[in-house]
Amino acid sequence: MKKIITLACLFFIAQLRLAAQVTVDPVFPTVTSMVTVYYNAAQGNMALKDFNGTIYMHTGVITNLSTSPTDWKHVPTTWGIADPVGAMTLVSPNLYKKTFTINTFYSVGAGETVLKMAFVFRNQDGSKVGRAADGSDIYYDVSPATAPLLTTLLQPTASLLLTSAGGQIVVKGAASKTATLTLLDNGNQVAGANGLSLDYTLTAGAAGLHRVDFIAVAGSESDTSSFNYLVPSPIATEALPGGSQLGITYLTGQSVRLVLYAPGKQVVHVIGDFNDWLPAADYQMKRTPDGSTWWLDLTGLNAGQIYRFQYLVDGALRIADPLSTLVLDAGNDPFISASTYPNLPAYPTGKTSGTVSVLQTDQPAFNWQASNYQRPKKTDLVIYELLVRDFVAAHDFQTVLDSLDYLEKLGVNAIELMPVNEFDGNISWGYNPAFHKALDKYYGTAESLKRLIDACHQRNIAVILDVVFNQASGSSPLAQLYWDATLNRPAANNPWLNPVAKHDYNVFNDFNHESQATKAYVKNCLEYWQSAFRFDGFRFDLSKGFTQKNTLGSVSSWGQYDASRIAILKDYANALWGTDASTYVILEHFADNSEEKELAEYGMMLWGNMHGAYKDVALGFSPTPDLSGVSYKQRGWNVPNLIGYFESHDEERIGYECKAFGNSVSATYNVKWLPVYTRRIELLNNLFYPVPGPKMLWQFGELAYDFSIRQCQNGSLSDNCRTDPKPIRWDYYSDPYRRRLYDITAALLYLRENYDVFETTDFQLSLGNGNGRSIRLNSSGMNVHVVANIAVTQQTVTANFQHTGTWYEYYSGTTKEVTNLNEAITLAPGDYRLYTDQFVALPTGLNTTPLVEIAGLLSGLEVYPNPSTDLFYVDFAVDKTTEVRIEVRDMTGKNITFSASSTLSAGDQHVEMTTTGWQPGVYFLTVRDGQGAQMTKRLVKM
Repeated sequence: MKKIITLACLFFIAQLRLAAQVTVDPVFPTVTSMVTVYYNAAQGNMALKDFNGTIYMHTGVITNLSTSPTDWKHVPTTWGIADPVGAMTLVSPNLYKKTFTINTFYSVGAGETVLKMAFVFRNQDGSKVGRAADGSDIYYDVSPATAPLLTTLLQPTASLLLTSAGGQIVVKGAASKTATLTLLDNGNQVAGANGLSLDYTLTAGAAGLHRVDFIAVAGSESDTSSFNYLVPSPIATEALPGGSQLGITYLTGQSVRLVLYAPGKQVVHVIGDFNDWLPAADYQMKRTPDGSTWWLDLTGLNAGQIYRFQYLVDGALRIADPLSTLVLDAGNDPFISASTYPNLPAYPTGKTSGTVSVLQTDQPAFNWQASNYQRPKKTDLVIYELLVRDFVAAHDFQTVLDSLDYLEKLGVNAIELMPVNEFDGNISWGYNPAFHKALDKYYGTAESLKRLIDACHQRNIAVILDVVFNQASGSSPLAQLYWDATLNRPAANNPWLNPVAKHDYNVFNDFNHESQATKAYVKNCLEYWQSAFRFDGFRFDLSKGFTQKNTLGSVSSWGQYDASRIAILKDYANALWGTDASTYVILEHFADNSEEKELAEYGMMLWGNMHGAYKDVALGFSPTPDLSGVSYKQRGWNVPNLIGYFESHDEERIGYECKAFGNSVSATYNVKWLPVYTRRIELLNNLFYPVPGPKMLWQFGELAYDFSIRQCQNGSLSDNCRTDPKPIRWDYYSDPYRRRLYDITAALLYLRENYDVFETTDFQLSLGNGNGRSIRLNSSGMNVHVVANIAVTQQTVTANFQHTGTWYEYYSGTTKEVTNLNEAITLAPGDYRLYTDQFVALPTGLNTTPLVEIAGLLSGLEVYPNPSTDLFYVDFAVDKTTEVRIEVRDMTGKNITFSASSTLSAGDQHVEMTTTGWQPGVYFLTVRDGQGAQMTKRLVKM
């Protein structure tokens, strides 16, 4: 049997057959073999090197029933205890052993085939875990009982070695049967033996790539195991040509320049489609005189053709270019549909491993249409924060584009996209970035994103990108290039990443923004998004994390004034403004007010989180929530660069909090009822949007989205499910109470957009305490007065009008003659008025007329499973006690089944129904209440 082995296959075999830190005697065990497993704690990730105590083997098997390499079966050991089953015996310093018979130790039954043994090793409590060098589990093959002649290489275990001419390479090969053994270097025999093993010290040959074959022949059987070693050519030292940038520089239709910053590395090769993924002298990169940067011009390319490539660093590490604009991932790309990303380049399976970069010369230029677009003024901004995945079911840019009519009618003039750069996996909020410059394919193509941005600009809607430069995941090339496997963290010499984070809120690997390498990387990425996609601005996630002050264990110290952090952020802002002076620079900062004030007055905008106070107003328990922090003036700032919000991706949804925890003391005004909490959110909006300064809302907040941020996909609640996909409820727009909230919001945003008084610096707020709250805006053209009752009972509120005379209530269009500036106005619970002293007509198409409350109004109808085979369930909610009837009709309108009317108490309902006797087909299920309200869902019977 002859093995045809590529470099990638060799890598796979080295990892799965024999990791360096685990050996097994016999070398080719079968399921009935008694084996001795040896673990070398000084190999692999070395987490248990020189450990003084008992080491425990944690093990299982991969069988024909396993669904993945992590799906261990028949695990006999127990984690985290002094488990005698897994306790190992010390043989010599750092070398441990355990002897057992495979099938009995793992309790493997008949009919199940063991393919591999799987291992990790630990101390007693599992705080130290020995794994493979890359942090993965360790595997060892189990041979079939009737296996043919097999070979393996005990040394070397790597698929590719880097050495020099004349270097010594210890080769140890083993065969499963007595055989004639031969060792070849590029086809030339260098050693031979008869028996079960061959040991030889190979002297490396001349510069180039060498393939070493270990061949066993026994009668008519043969088998070969192979590895490669690379002898680099002398490194060419040459200055980087002018006009080059890190990453990919397109030169002509037939050539590109690849530039990698990697100081301290020995040699770097480019491998890819153009050289069959094998390192060669012509693809060895040049090094700049300072030893920091590697570069190579690729020529002879076909114009417009897609090429896939990687860097091979020191003959061992394969990485994509850190500044790739498109990468391929064998593990996640198969789950991206052709409708989301048409013509996605295939991963080079069998050629390499790890993430792969893509380049293409002569890419067609995008035909931008929004030629007369002007960005909204910062003071006018109303930003709609949006997670593509949870906004449209297709999770792509094209479908978001199809929703722009909805957003334009609402009146938002900016969309902020949560991170769309390449992140680990497909299902994510995006704050686990692997490539900061590459577009994540789960959301679509670069062209579709450009179409979305262009369409927004044609509607005078700005598009802002959420960027995550406080951290990088472990799959980022920036982490992989300089990684401390022993401590499982960035190495001390990593040019970009701190080995240990400088603050407590770090999740992945913390960037060092005082490093020039980091600054160059960030600016390169920002320039790309700004220029290639015409983003209007950038929201810097966790910008307070850009510090190099070590505040671990002292969160309060983290936010203290930091001159270095301020200088870093000003530098990034200046880089953006140097390209386009009107670019929005937005910080999620939450640092000391003196620092935020300085950054705001430099021209940046900062997030202003008012969730707690506005939530408390919505819930209706207390007259004390202080809303005044929504104003930049209250913070002592001289510029209106505070982006106020009461919901973002990070906060619990206020609709949910009202539904779950709202004040329910009153029998007639229960905040937990949909008709009430939608009005409570209207109240919030009228005490929020009129305050001068940019504002932000979270997607579907305009419809009182009421699923918890903690909701799991199975409907339960858990803190572990914060970033899980959430229900997408476009049907909320058809609910009359939610639609009124949308219309009230749109009416408010129309005022902000069209009347300069909402940008005034002459305003007075009474938002700090008491049941009565007010906002006064003053200008030469118009005055505005908002008065509101935040209580859950009727209140008389003093208005404090700016002047006597005629005022107009905006939503109702009624007039009010004011003769007493301190007039007392009686307001129902949660009620409000917005007065202007100039008449302003409501925009057409909006209905702000108060709804007549319908007892028992239905909401939240769900029918599942759908399609159904026998049983299905109906979930819905009623807001008050009412009679409810459920009926099902077929496509002809014939009544198939119904439930007799029954009186249900307010709250969530769950009904089980059967399809017994129904013919396969489409049916319509309708739920009706006692006042005539109804909801209908389509149901398919299989």
